[in-house]
Amino acid sequence: MTQAISAQSDHLGGGIRFNKPTMLGVGTMVWLGSELMFFSGLFAAYFSIRANNVGPWPMGGIKLDVIQSGIFTVILVLSSFTMQKAVYDLEHDRRRSARIWIVITMIMGAAFLANQFYEWTHASFSVSTNAFGSMFFIMTGLHGLHVFLGLVAMAFLLIRVGGRSKDPGLLPVMQSISYYWHFVDIVWIALYASLFLVH
Repeated sequence: MTQAISAQSDHLGGGIRFNKPTMLGVGTMVWLGSELMFFSGLFAAYFSIRANNVGPWPMGGIKLDVIQSGIFTVILVLSSFTMQKAVYDLEHDRRRSARIWIVITMIMGAAFLANQFYEWTHASFSVSTNAFGSMFFIMTGLHGLHVFLGLVAMAFLLIRVGGRSKDPGLLPVMQSISYYWHFVDIVWIALYASLFLVH
């Protein structure tokens, strides 16, 4: 992952110097910290409800498609690598290649959202069925919203990458969006493990 603080060769001293993190990078990290606290609260509520449940979990004989969701989990995780490839290409001034990888990332993210919509519309339970149903739709819904916002940000980024050649603020923006996208992917891994795998 490209870091907010990057090491570069110091041609004068022969050592390593560190660039100061951009204000946008610092702001993104602080904001993601607040997002982490938000999702941590959701996980805390979920596991508290589960700990106080007597009987099988998920309750009510709810069955989830672990394999199908697992496939799209892999797709979302792979989209982190394609996004990082786009950042790498932009860092090396390969704008056309960066745009291609952004588009690939968007397609993978959209595929994940489409599967989530399918799961919602074909679920054998609803948000009002029981406590598990409520937490399932709330947690996956809020995560889906974050994925959607990430795709919107990438759409605007795609336009900006295709703009004028000299745009000093482009790379920090792209790095910040990549941090956000990696965060969204990591949160989903935790959600998938908690909702689909741990019974």
